[in-house]
Amino acid sequence: MGKIQKKAKETPKYQDEKGREFFFDNAKFLLILLVVLAHSIAPMKPDHDSAKAIWTLINSFHMSCFIFMTGYFAKSFIKKDGEINVQRLFTYIMYYLFAQGGVMLFKLFVLGEKDVGLTLLVPMPALWYLMCMIFWYSLLPFVVKFKPVAVVVCAFILGLLIGYDTKAGGVLSVCRAITHLPFFMLGYYFKKEWIFKYRNKWTQIISVVFIAGYFIFVYFNYEHLATRMLECSYNYYSAKLKYFTAFPVMWVNRLLFYINAVLLCASFLMLVPRTKTFFTRFGSRTLQVYIIHRLIYFLETDYKWFKLPFFDTYGIPKMLIIAAAVTFILSLKPFEYPFKLIAKIKIDPFLKTNPKVSNKKIKEN
Repeated sequence: MGKIQKKAKETPKYQDEKGREFFFDNAKFLLILLVVLAHSIAPMKPDHDSAKAIWTLINSFHMSCFIFMTGYFAKSFIKKDGEINVQRLFTYIMYYLFAQGGVMLFKLFVLGEKDVGLTLLVPMPALWYLMCMIFWYSLLPFVVKFKPVAVVVCAFILGLLIGYDTKAGGVLSVCRAITHLPFFMLGYYFKKEWIFKYRNKWTQIISVVFIAGYFIFVYFNYEHLATRMLECSYNYYSAKLKYFTAFPVMWVNRLLFYINAVLLCASFLMLVPRTKTFFTRFGSRTLQVYIIHRLIYFLETDYKWFKLPFFDTYGIPKMLIIAAAVTFILSLKPFEYPFKLIAKIKIDPFLKTNPKVSNKKIKEN
């Protein structure tokens, strides 16, 4: 009885009054901060070895972990009775269409680019994530019919094989969608108790040592790494592989990426605060940061507004501060309003029948 009471008292420490876990919001905010930081220091790579190492470390796991979180929160897409939340999928489609159009207009009228083509099949930079979400959610009702182990194993195998396909490129973000599918499915089947079961002082120390060791390895071996593999948008023939270049073993390069990504993701999650922090409340607004910050990145790379004052000895610390400021600012509620308005667009008028009746039912084996 004492244990039950103790557990009841501790629950508010890790959740808000609605039962929302602080841990996941903390993780999402830290991950979006890494996304912004990686984009911020990318132009510094030619002049700073440390920028190369930091960029490589971040890109080795940040999107994989972000997609893992996406899969975790996709659990409610299919309800226990098999009903599909078609409104959620429709909302992501609307997000993509509005974001794609917005970026096109931004590049046309703000950046002054004359060759901006009208396209829906090839996502603008960074919008591949939205396209992939549409793909994963559409696929989910079919793959859940199979055993989780079979789904995850097949997802990894497909991720290894897609690298051989020279036609799987930017159209519909097929290469990235299939390469990252294993992380989405791992997140979907993941139970939070698994990580908390093994989360203790020693696993956290091991996590710090592993991340630090990986960073040191990258710092001294950057020139020998095929960093294009981290972007998951290149096939094996265009990824500038340094090792395992023979046709039968090219897949080993992606296998190494998968192994590093899984270990780094696990290490990162071991270190994420579980209790409420000053940035917890911003963890629910990461999508707006992900989309809007890309516009700032366009200005950064096209106009070089930061080069003179920030390309110095203390350039990286300065960019870290700027990345943190941008992440916090874009997480504020005013930037959430456009996304709320888009989310209010309902699918009901587009359906012939009541969506509650017409939604597809998924029968469990």
